[in-house]
Amino acid sequence: MEINKILIVDDNPLMVKMYLRYLKRAGFDAETALNGKEAKAKIAEKTYELIILDLMMPEVSGFEVLKTIRANPKNEKTKVIVASALNDKEIVDLCFQLGANYFITSPVSYQSLIDKVKDALESQKV
Repeated sequence: MEINKILIVDDNPLMVKMYLRYLKRAGFDAETALNGKEAKAKIAEKTYELIILDLMMPEVSGFEVLKTIRANPKNEKTKVIVASALNDKEIVDLCFQLGANYFITSPVSYQSLIDKVKDALESQKV
């Protein structure tokens, strides 16, 4: 099974472009999925160390993608950063209950994203 470092899942092409730019600037490579259905297909065929996940997407929501990630034992060590404009306490709590490791409010600053990415990837090595 192929292991890739980072998958960005967001239906907003501008957000995807921003995340890719931020990650590249910090020395990371990433793949993208522009909707939840595409994300589920990629996650089924590859293992990722880290997934940056939007919640509100058509057809298959980020919540469903998160459930899919955590339902498969091969993703046990995969870290998930939920990046969403939906940031009320109930939503954040649900994300953590479903298995998210981090939650950041979108739009996210460069430093905030990179700090979370580095922290997530470092915790993989422990």
